[in-house]
Parts: sequence; C-alpha cells; structure tokens
Amino acid sequence: MDTRRYYCFGFCLLLLGSLPGVCTVPDDECPDALPAHENCDYDEVCEDSSCQYNEYVTCHLNRCGTCEAVFRGYDNLTVNCNQLTPKCRLMHLEMLHKSRSGRSHPGRSKVEIDNVYDPECEESGAFKAKQCDEDSNLCWCVDSAGVRVTDKTSDDPKCEKLVSVQLIQIHFAFKVDMALLKGKEEELRRKLIAKVSQFLLKAPQILQVTVHELNHEVTMKFFSTNGTKDSVDIATVAYYIERELKHSKYSVPLDGRSLEVDTESIRVLFFDNEPPRINMKSISPGFAAIIIIIALAILTGIAVFVVLQRRAEQERIQFEVIEGHELEDYQMAQRDRLRYYYS
Repeated sequence: MDTRRYYCFGFCLLLLGSLPGVCTVPDDECPDALPAHENCDYDEVCEDSSCQYNEYVTCHLNRCGTCEAVFRGYDNLTVNCNQLTPKCRLMHLEMLHKSRSGRSHPGRSKVEIDNVYDPECEESGAFKAKQCDEDSNLCWCVDSAGVRVTDKTSDDPKCEKLVSVQLIQIHFAFKVDMALLKGKEEELRRKLIAKVSQFLLKAPQILQVTVHELNHEVTMKFFSTNGTKDSVDIATVAYYIERELKHSKYSVPLDGRSLEVDTESIRVLFFDNEPPRINMKSISPGFAAIIIIIALAILTGIAVFVVLQRRAEQERIQFEVIEGHELEDYQMAQRDRLRYYYS
C-alpha cells in the first residue's frame, strides 16, 4: 500500500460530518519520513478535481510527502478515479448516497425494487457469492454481476463460488418514428459505439452493437474475456452503460435530430456459465410474467411457422393440380387443331 496516499485518513473521519468533502491531514499527523508538503492548499488541489467514473466520492487532501487529491466514498474507502469502480462497490455507494440524501424509505430492508440492493463486496470490489438481508434474515447466492441465482432462504445457502457471467445483453429503443431510421442503421451503430467507448477502457472486443432493421431495436452484447490476458469485468462495463441509458444520457445526433432513449424499453439479460438454481414458485410475479410472455411468444412462433408451412404445402399441391389441368387442356387443344387440319 502506498503510504503517501493512504496514511492517517482516520483523522478525516472526524471532519466528514461537519465539513463534507473537506479533509486535510494536519502537519503533526504526517510521519517523519513523509513530512507535510508546504504550500499545499485544499482549494487549489480539490476545487477543480473530480472523479471521472464515480460521483459518490469526495475529494480529500493528502500532503504527507506530496500534495495530491485522494477520493474516498462514504464508507471511507479510497476509490481509484482512473478506472471504473467495480459494480458491487458502485452499487454500495449508490445505496449509501440514497440513505444519506433521504431518498431511501425508513424501515425498508436493504433489498430494493428491481433487484437493486445494498450488496456486500470483497476487498477487490467483486460481489461476495452470498448476499444477505439482515431485516428479513434471508440469504441467497449471486453471480459476478450481483444477480440472484438461487432462492432466498432463511437457511444458510451453499454459495461455494461466484458464478461467472459469460454474456450480458442490453436491449433498448429510441423515441422516434422507425421510418426515420430506415437505411441509417449502420450510422447509428457507429455513433452508439463511439458513445460508450469511454467505458470500454481499450477493450472494444467485449462489445457488439446491433441495430435491428425490422423494429430498429438496439442490442448491445458484452462478451466475457475471463481467462484471457486482458480480462475485463463486463458486469461493471454493462452496469455503467445501463445507468447512462436509464438516466437519459444517451441522446444520439442523427440527421439534425437528437434521438432520445425510451427508458421503458430497456431490458438487461444475463447469461451465466451455470444454470440458476431458482424454484419457479419463488420468482416475483413481474419476472414470472416475463418468462410466461417469452414462452408464449416462442409457442406462438412455432404455431405460426407450422401454419405457414401447411399453407405453403397446400398452395404447392394446388399449383401442381392447376398446372396438370392446364397441360391436359393444352394437349386436347393440340389434338383438336390437328383434327381440324386433316379433316
């Protein structure tokens, strides 16, 4: 651990309540090996400093042997602003922010609506394989994206390892007449890739963007690179993009128009390297409805395919019959013509 950067921030805890965002280490708190840097002013260092990938941190001044800004979250842990904050850690800071700003409801457990909850994270920022809710005394297992893969139970679930996510898909559409996008799918695709490139962190191979010609729905696929030399946490990358979409920050200019994302059309799907161990009875009504709709759509598609196949077969038979009758009529006409010629 870099002593210059992390030494003596315990003192700053005393200041956080009364002076949020302002934290400097007094000169006498610096060790002899790292004397306080002279002419190191908080305003000069922190006033124009910001954390590119995390809005839930505050700037602290470290002048023990140096003069630099250090960003820390509400939980007093340092955040590296030069890279994406791991999804688990970012979700945790989001929930702390809601709690501090009064946006969370009193008495509500840490499990929120649509699977947004206050997670427990490893020191690396990854999700702990087992997540628990103290208010309900329920626990469950999650995958590397923090998505539940087992039933919630009051017993101790067996979460031996963190299930890896192999593929994440984000589906969404724009608030625009589909006719305006016809023939511009490739241009829109390129602009979307440029829009999200800030989160790819020199790993464009993890992303595939498709603009469907039929309904102009956009599909973003994030492929896992685990086990490779340049491993990328696709759960974190996808989560950053999902947040931007839901906060309506993805307006795309096209032909003099600004295309806005239809936030109600956003769907995120996760594909793990192991099947989930969830009892259908424990699935929430909303999620169960989605599964039923998908199943009905598949069955409807199969039924339509069968009907169309049968209709095509009938039309083929009818065509062959008509073609046969026409041949017979032609042959009879030829015989009548020859009979007339020789008579």
